[in-house]
Amino acid sequence: MDKQLLKAYIRTIVEEEVKRVLPELLSEAVREIKQLSESRTPAAPSAKPAIDRSKLAAMMGMSREGDTFMASTKNLIIPEGAPADSDPEVVKAINKDYSALMKKMGIT
Repeated sequence: MDKQLLKAYIRTIVEEEVKRVLPELLSEAVREIKQLSESRTPAAPSAKPAIDRSKLAAMMGMSREGDTFMASTKNLIIPEGAPADSDPEVVKAINKDYSALMKKMGIT
């Protein structure tokens, strides 16, 4: 059999199979997408969650003095495997008093 003739047969067979199978596959995909969209319920708009600041501070290992949250390396939880020789600038940024910034942002 000639190589070109074989390629032509293969092309014809593939084209016929695609024309036969493609509509079924597309309709099945559309059905699945419709089922997914019907099963999802639109999320109701929720109110802004209230933040329990004292609980948050306790979880972060911080103490509250008046309007200011204080953190120190004593109560700071360092993750396991963290390097012992941390960069001093990073430590300074972690221990910085951000209460003034939080007041300006209206968080406190």
